[in-house]
Amino acid sequence: MFMSSQNKGETSDESLLNRILDIVRKEPTYLNYWNAYRRIKKLDLSRLQVDEKKKVRIALLSSFTIDPLAIYLDIESRIAGLYPEIYVGPFNQYPQEILNDESKLYRFNPDLIIIAVHADAILEENFLPRFPTLSEDDKKNLQVEIVEYLSGLLSKLTSKTKALILLNNFVAPWFSPLGILDNKVNMGLREFFQKINQKLADLYRENKQVYVFDIDGLASMHGKIRSIDYEMYYRGAFFFSKSFLPVVAREYMGYVKALKNLTRKCIVLDLDNVLWGGILGEEGFHGIKLGGDPVGRAYVDFQRLLLSYYNRGILLAINSKNNLDEAMKVIQEHPNMVLREKNFAAIRINWRDKAENMLELSDELGIGLDSMVFVDDSPQERERIRQALPEVLVVDLPQSPFRYCQALQSLNDFNTLVLSEEDIRRGEMYYARRKRKQLMKTKKTLEEFLKSLNMTVEIKYANRYTIPRITSLINRTNQFNLTTRRYTQAEVEEMSNHPDKFQIYSLRVTDRFGDEGIVGVAIIRKEREKWIIDSFLMSCRVIGRKIETAFLAKIVEDAKKNGVLYLIGEHIPTKKNKPASSFYKDHGFEKIYEDKKISRWRLNLKESTIKMPEWVKMKDG
Repeated sequence: MFMSSQNKGETSDESLLNRILDIVRKEPTYLNYWNAYRRIKKLDLSRLQVDEKKKVRIALLSSFTIDPLAIYLDIESRIAGLYPEIYVGPFNQYPQEILNDESKLYRFNPDLIIIAVHADAILEENFLPRFPTLSEDDKKNLQVEIVEYLSGLLSKLTSKTKALILLNNFVAPWFSPLGILDNKVNMGLREFFQKINQKLADLYRENKQVYVFDIDGLASMHGKIRSIDYEMYYRGAFFFSKSFLPVVAREYMGYVKALKNLTRKCIVLDLDNVLWGGILGEEGFHGIKLGGDPVGRAYVDFQRLLLSYYNRGILLAINSKNNLDEAMKVIQEHPNMVLREKNFAAIRINWRDKAENMLELSDELGIGLDSMVFVDDSPQERERIRQALPEVLVVDLPQSPFRYCQALQSLNDFNTLVLSEEDIRRGEMYYARRKRKQLMKTKKTLEEFLKSLNMTVEIKYANRYTIPRITSLINRTNQFNLTTRRYTQAEVEEMSNHPDKFQIYSLRVTDRFGDEGIVGVAIIRKEREKWIIDSFLMSCRVIGRKIETAFLAKIVEDAKKNGVLYLIGEHIPTKKNKPASSFYKDHGFEKIYEDKKISRWRLNLKESTIKMPEWVKMKDG
């Protein structure tokens, strides 16, 4: 997030920027977006020292006037803490922009390309009048032509850029000239477009660079009649109405946030009037609302939604002012509880300040405050967290529990571009982590604890099955990450396809409590006499178990087998990766270079080696 205007050293322009964005946050109206955009363009933000990772370049290509959408994307990106630069392609010139190697699009070098093509731009003018007379074969041939036309453009585009590409599908019309018989004929008008959309989705399902954006589903949710302002459409070729523009922009931002690693990993929940209705201390075990009547069913459904997030890898935690024993009895024994103790990665049920609890939860889970979402029914508690911990996303929970699910579903902060097996099992792994901590308390020394875990480490070269998880770790790991360099899945695949230049390792850990999954990644850049560790990172789940030493030992062993003389480690310090700052020094590397941005360390492989920890069993994959 941007700094508060009260922070020392903040420029006047940055302070004004924050005040402008606050207006939009509080009242996200059409007029406020436009005024904010106009005012921001007058600010001199060039003097700000901006982290390159916070910059984002977005290109918009369309068959209709899409300029207003750029305004919404600009403001939404800034609210997310990004510094956007947006290129809007010329009106209906999307094919030329893609096919011309020297176009402004390629010179702009975007991180994200959005392609919005209306069906009218592809189909002939008399398509609608002729549709009732077309045979089923005619319709199928048209579908093939449309899909081949778009896939041809995308094939050219993916060969010229590594940008993430969003291709809008087609909005299936709410009207059909066939009327109520539209779903009685062989392929009515709505089915015609739905099948095109399905063909596009199937075609790019496994593609790591192209995502088919469901503008049809979004328009259905908003209301297809409301999605278009027909007067503006005919006067200025505006396809999206004023009310639909912010809806589209926010949905696009789900991809932008995922691309820029702004994904939230953990939902922290209050208990009373959040997971159940009523105050436990007043109503008692049998008096709280959970199932049964309409209000109670709303809380059960909210828990079911939270469980669906848990099952796709979002951590759940509790931060509640309550008596611990009474609250745990409900969680463990109430017949209508959907979420049980095993579903919570960490629990703080006490009478302390919730901001202090949040800091403890962040530390226990090993994730930043900017990865956390706070859900509480109390406006006072929400404001406390906002002021004390501005990095935490605070949900403005509605007064009525009937709208709790909608409030959570409207967030676009949980998206990732890849979803691995380890991501899905994250909650289960964190529960096992709690059990390990309980075991640790029973052991006298760290070494005794580590030996009792019976750890097995499996190290493999990257392959098609592990690359999604490797990419996820690269883009989401911050604390024990020596360089925090981010790579897309397409870039990881490209490196893995050139084993003469790169070597990508994955590390998997299992112990007496279960399989941790892939928790470590190393990327090696190969040169004749030296290997350079481009990236070396470990999940916070295994920090403290000396797994990183085992990982490094394997890399050293392989380097020696390949006749390498030196292993070069790089460290790029950030605000979050201090736990890794002494890694190379602790393992005998000699510092050979340092400036404000990077330090380089060297290990002479003729003179030095790294020993495998005795409590780790190595399984070479």
